[in-house]
Amino acid sequence: MTRATAVYRTLAAACAILASACAYVDPHSIIGRQLLDETITPNEVVPSPPPATLSIERREQAFDFVWSTIHERYHDVTLNGVDWAAIGRRYRPLALAAPGDDAVWEVMDVMAGELKDSHTRVESPKRVELRKKDESITLGFSFVPIDGRLAVLGVNGDSDAWWAGVRSGMLLKRVGNEDAMALYTRLLDTARLSSTERARRSTAMRRILNGDLGSKVDLVFERTDGNEIRGTFERRKVTIRPSAGHRVLPSGYGYLRLSQWTLGVMPRVTEGLEALAKTPGLVIDLRGNPGGSVHAVNALLDRFFSKRIDLGDVTTRTGRPVSMLFGTVEIIKLKQEVEGRADAYDKPVVVLVNAGSASGSELFSGTMQAVGRAKVVGEPSCGCLLGFLGYARVPGG
Repeated sequence: MTRATAVYRTLAAACAILASACAYVDPHSIIGRQLLDETITPNEVVPSPPPATLSIERREQAFDFVWSTIHERYHDVTLNGVDWAAIGRRYRPLALAAPGDDAVWEVMDVMAGELKDSHTRVESPKRVELRKKDESITLGFSFVPIDGRLAVLGVNGDSDAWWAGVRSGMLLKRVGNEDAMALYTRLLDTARLSSTERARRSTAMRRILNGDLGSKVDLVFERTDGNEIRGTFERRKVTIRPSAGHRVLPSGYGYLRLSQWTLGVMPRVTEGLEALAKTPGLVIDLRGNPGGSVHAVNALLDRFFSKRIDLGDVTTRTGRPVSMLFGTVEIIKLKQEVEGRADAYDKPVVVLVNAGSASGSELFSGTMQAVGRAKVVGEPSCGCLLGFLGYARVPGG
């Protein structure tokens, strides 16, 4: 047993023994949501997997937990102006009558979407297991609607689509027996609500691309020369690890690419920034970066200022900082600032964003833009930014 594991065990035991005290020591369940979620092996703290079929009682427990957690914990005490009691009455019978486990989780997620907030969602056990491994089950490409057509944006090199010759810039014409744009429009109309329409478009795209492992679908693509690629394409498991890279462009300017804001990739980000320290300007590419850790964002922000600077304010449900240990340890401060450092990169900076740039990427690019430290170039970003303290475990999954 590692020393870290021993510490987490001690914290868990202490909270189990002093349940009432934990409400003051850890009022936001930071220990339970963060430390115990991934660090300790499942057989130490996690109950046995839920049964394949959720009973009515289990569905009631899951639904009531989701509804009450949002009601009691959501950052905006007005719940974005939504009548949450009415929402609960509307969706509860739907969850209890849903045809199968996947449908139960879907109903609760659609309910959470009534807040129009991309960060407040309900994930099924299947989705959680994939997320933990940075995996997805997909047809292996992405697309974007442009002028009433679906243009392929990127293709994974391990996908059937890639080996069939599908490349960026081609058009997705048909999915099964249906016109691709018509199917996409129909799925968009029924997609869960989210922070913005751009976020909803991503949901509609995933409903076409994602599915059960090994499931197949007939697709038709149109090449740029007008010829077609037809075939049956299989959904496969794809692993995409967070990554970072850098290079000096032919122009002499620096280029830094970051695919996700995780503490694990920050050493490579720091290494890249140090290697580009003498370049006359820097391009930071956050296209398609969905966000991640606010601590990783702040760590990079710190490297672009030579003196202390106020970066803005954080709002919370209570109007107080998020803290632990009777308020002595502030996890999230209300005033965001950087102290500045002597070796800060002080040359011009441009940040690239697109509709897939979300959350932490918007925090970084928006902050750099707001204080005049960088120009932001690209297309409107996701509009999906909200801090949260980790995942809450729902009974039954």
